[in-house]
Amino acid sequence: MEYFWYVIAALGAGIGIRFLVKPDTSRKDQAAKGEKLDLKGVAVSLFFGLTIGFGTGFVGTGGGMMMLVVFTAFLGMELKTAVGTSTFIMTFTALIASVSHILIHPAIVLEKWDVMLICIVTATAASLISARFANRVKNRTVGLVTGAVLTVLGGAMLILNYWSFLSRFRLFTDTLHCMGVLISFVIPCVLVLLPIRFLTKIPSYIFRKLLHIVAFACVSLTILTSRNWQASALTCVIFAGLIYPLLALVEKETWYPKLFVEKTKGEIRRSLLMLFLMVAALIAVCWGIFGEPVLCAASILMWGTGDAAAALVGIPFGKHKIKTRWTDGKKSREGTAAMFAAAVISGLLMLLLADGAGFSRALLLAVPGALLGALTELFSPSEYDTVTVPSVIAALLLLINAAVR
Repeated sequence: MEYFWYVIAALGAGIGIRFLVKPDTSRKDQAAKGEKLDLKGVAVSLFFGLTIGFGTGFVGTGGGMMMLVVFTAFLGMELKTAVGTSTFIMTFTALIASVSHILIHPAIVLEKWDVMLICIVTATAASLISARFANRVKNRTVGLVTGAVLTVLGGAMLILNYWSFLSRFRLFTDTLHCMGVLISFVIPCVLVLLPIRFLTKIPSYIFRKLLHIVAFACVSLTILTSRNWQASALTCVIFAGLIYPLLALVEKETWYPKLFVEKTKGEIRRSLLMLFLMVAALIAVCWGIFGEPVLCAASILMWGTGDAAAALVGIPFGKHKIKTRWTDGKKSREGTAAMFAAAVISGLLMLLLADGAGFSRALLLAVPGALLGALTELFSPSEYDTVTVPSVIAALLLLINAAVR
């Protein structure tokens, strides 16, 4: 029984990955509406129907998930129809199972009625919301969301089933904690940014810089709350490995250009990949070698806030362009000054609050770091400043910190 649940968890994760790779499950040669199944379809239906039925009845496996695979992978059914059909069948199996359990052991009704009520209300609300969402988007989008949900659930089940073994490895638990912290920062920010993007007429460049601020702030806070540098760096690498292919999959969706503003195709996923890999390298150097996690977080936050300030001031108010043989001629004095000021303020706050440094020492670190960061941003190509600017700021902060000790 125990090993069977491991198989179910792995199957759920595998199904999720399958939907992520191939979100559109419909076939060109699928049966027409109302048309009877051929002999092969009947045989497939009988075999999997009996197998799933026995599995559900004897060990309580997730019959709906398995039927979803049969409908899409073997019968070529459209995803929305497959989800609706499997959900309809689950209604009866879940009802029979619920009534049977209550009759055998009515504690859930008599003693845990509050938990049952919360589950009913939450499940009903989530079903209504997801149904409205599925009816308004394409099959590909539904497949991607389904794949993401099943992958996360399957992975979570595997971790829980093997927790007694995995928890022996400190790096695993610390990385899991770090990933949870990062996600707990990202999700509230996303829930705030989405209404801003779709319900307001905010200019695209402002929303783009809001995304930058959120990304750099979340990374900086994650570093400060991490238990060790290995877990923090590994979290950044894992996050980059997950977000890059996911963005590559959803780039074809109609809502993607409305959400993200890209100068070139694939710019967002490339920028995020460079950002998190660069952060992992900075963590390994600043924290792993020199033992200075706060300086690492400060350099990242100074770059993020400075870059946002440069655009927010430079685009609408940048009248004096800096045109030299080493610059692109698009950046302005106003934007560079705004970047310097924002980087100084964010660096001071980070060093004063997180490091407990005195004001004079924090100022001695923040001002040169912000100045060199602004100059580096001025002369760096825009596609590489995500790497060059925070790296230069971090190097200078480490050098000054070592000199003033």
